[in-house]
Amino acid sequence: MGAPNLCVDTPAMWEFAEKNKVAICGKDYKTGQTMIKTVLAPMLKTRMLGLDGWFSTNILGNRDGEVLDDPDSFKTKEVSKLSVIDTILQPELYPELYGNIYHKVRINYYPPRKDNKEGWDNIDLVGWMGYPMQLKVDFLCRDSILAAPLCLDLVLFADLAHRAGMSGIQDWLSFYFKSPMHDFDHIPEHDLFIQYTKLKNTLRKMIGEETLDYLD
Repeated sequence: MGAPNLCVDTPAMWEFAEKNKVAICGKDYKTGQTMIKTVLAPMLKTRMLGLDGWFSTNILGNRDGEVLDDPDSFKTKEVSKLSVIDTILQPELYPELYGNIYHKVRINYYPPRKDNKEGWDNIDLVGWMGYPMQLKVDFLCRDSILAAPLCLDLVLFADLAHRAGMSGIQDWLSFYFKSPMHDFDHIPEHDLFIQYTKLKNTLRKMIGEETLDYLD
């Protein structure tokens, strides 16, 4: 699903997919600002850079922006955008680095932008010996141009999964979603690089090739 609809997060939906032999994989395409977050957050974690705060604001003027201007509609989008940081950074394992992050997300409807979108991020970092640093990202993009190729890929891969007899939750397609599908026994993976490796390895396994482990 391209929208952050909560109706798919139910065991009934998972059982229905299994019964009808169809694939389900997530909701809300990961295109602009959230894609950037799932790239930058792994970088911070692998280098053990601390994080004090992450402020994100979006400016867009299409129908998506108009809908998200409503506070109730924005809430589901906010949840999906906020959750990726905690899942990747694992504050429970690194409380000194990520245990007290101030994370705020805003979406602003501005009709003159139409389908053009601007995602602006201000990230307050903490380096060695507590030295403060900042990272600022301004992603000027076009919403539909980012989403359309994802939609096409998902149609092809969903068809491939169906022909391969794979039904129900397909976590190997989490690469495309802000909110990858998962059951109550698993935590979704948000790191874009891990998601991409999982996607490639699944496809390699389907054609009988060895999976990639990058070990010589």
